[in-house]
Amino acid sequence: MRRPRIDELPKVLQPPARRLSKAVRKSLYRYEADGVATIHYLPFLDDAGFVERYSAVANLWDGRDIRWRLWVLTKSAEHCAALDGSFAEFGVWRAGCAYMILSGSRPVAGRSYYLFDTFQGIPETNLTAQETAAGFGGRLADVSLTDVRTRLDPWKDQLDFVVGDIFETLPETETGPLAFVHLDLNAAAATEFALRYAWSRLLSSGMIVFDDYGQNEYVDQRRLIDEFFAREKVPVIALPSSQALAIKA
Repeated sequence: MRRPRIDELPKVLQPPARRLSKAVRKSLYRYEADGVATIHYLPFLDDAGFVERYSAVANLWDGRDIRWRLWVLTKSAEHCAALDGSFAEFGVWRAGCAYMILSGSRPVAGRSYYLFDTFQGIPETNLTAQETAAGFGGRLADVSLTDVRTRLDPWKDQLDFVVGDIFETLPETETGPLAFVHLDLNAAAATEFALRYAWSRLLSSGMIVFDDYGQNEYVDQRRLIDEFFAREKVPVIALPSSQALAIKA
């Protein structure tokens, strides 16, 4: 069968005739950042509370605009707030995400917020060959545990800092039932290790948000996530923001 020429394809399938200039793109898109460009409704622009909270920590991401990711993250956490379990974050860095979640949540008696991180960057150990070659070891070391504690001080009674390599700290930590998990460790083996731990404790209707599932730099991580949920027979919901969601049935 003869392949159709490009000009024979429906217009919706034809590539643009030329690359749009930045000025033209800005006239088309209401939001173009962090790998997302859209003309559609942006709910975070109409949420005064979100805007205020984001303004307080926006500088933590070194000029990157990640509002869509944070909107997905915080709304997912809100969905899980009714569940009787704790929250956990694997990969905290400067605690901007934790700040956004905690500052937008109502305090729940007895709920802990677990913060797993070395607070010294990604360990050199337990990396794949690709991750080692890409220089993952030592990344995200531009962080101060003291600064993180200060930033999250309003919620200090809820916080449980688990400092160190999770291959060493997880076997010695018991979170109990989990309602919500944010998984942002970047490295594949560490992600799978934390995922096994978290999924076994996640409550029904609880959610896991993966921060960088769709980014090509983390293909080893994505492969292990996909393999895990294929065994569990649970769909992974990939999002244009590069995040992914998994919901416990």
